[in-house]
Amino acid sequence: MAVAMMAVGLTGCDWGKGGEVSTDLIHIPATARESGPRIEAYPEVTFAEPSASLGIITEGSQVEHTFHFSNTGNSALILTDVNTSCGCTLAENWTKSPLSPGEKGTIKVRFDSRGRVGSNRKEIFVVTNAIPSTTTLTLEAEVIGPK
Repeated sequence: MAVAMMAVGLTGCDWGKGGEVSTDLIHIPATARESGPRIEAYPEVTFAEPSASLGIITEGSQVEHTFHFSNTGNSALILTDVNTSCGCTLAENWTKSPLSPGEKGTIKVRFDSRGRVGSNRKEIFVVTNAIPSTTTLTLEAEVIGPK
């Protein structure tokens, strides 16, 4: 019985000519783009300024900045998450309700300069239901210490 199962298993595989493995068995012609809604139907997030400079600030101070954005797409835009690249930068508040095409929203971030003397470049990652799903914003500051 074991010999029969092994014979069936070995002859049942189609390895191609001369034992070659081809990609014919894993080729999938359909893609998500072909089977889903057209890209024109999705929301699109557009930031007024995707990069902001806080200028020169003294160590220990906390500075807030608000990023403004709008839905320039054709369906409701939803911000699902906002993360930062460092614990010194905090995304405190952002528009959480769905935005219809043409509506505007904000993301408020706070940078804590304590222990951050020198040039600083922090990233804010905005996850949405748009394409691409993640947009990266930047916040820059030059922090001077007491010396």
